[in-house]
Amino acid sequence: MLDVTDKKILNILSKDARAPLKQIGNECNMSPTAVHLRVKKLEEQKIITGSKSVIDTYLLGYQTQSFIGIYFNKANIYRKVSQALYKIDEVVECNYTTGNFSLLVKVICKDNKHLTEVLSNKIQTIDGVARTETFICLEQTFTREIEF
Repeated sequence: MLDVTDKKILNILSKDARAPLKQIGNECNMSPTAVHLRVKKLEEQKIITGSKSVIDTYLLGYQTQSFIGIYFNKANIYRKVSQALYKIDEVVECNYTTGNFSLLVKVICKDNKHLTEVLSNKIQTIDGVARTETFICLEQTFTREIEF
């Protein structure tokens, strides 16, 4: 489905979504117009579904990042709980998992007091949440997209 050039374009864009078409073209030995057509095709195929800016939340005062394992009191409430979690601004990622937890969510808060409020007043009050287990992140060593 994807050729070597498509994969190279995806790798470049995954590192810098604002990379100029000319730069991508130089790295792929093609014109900016040809790159534009390739990117448009990847968007039409839903392989590229958007772009994003990486924001340093720590510099904006959100200095506590945590991962919270959520246990359900019933097995069939995944969608309902996920929808409720989506409404909580501090929850930035939600994953349905195997293992001990039903869900594993990533939460970003200003500090530990803010995290306590989010846990006590928002997450743990969701109907169907039996209990939670919280892991505070001391440092995010790196984050990246997979290479193709």
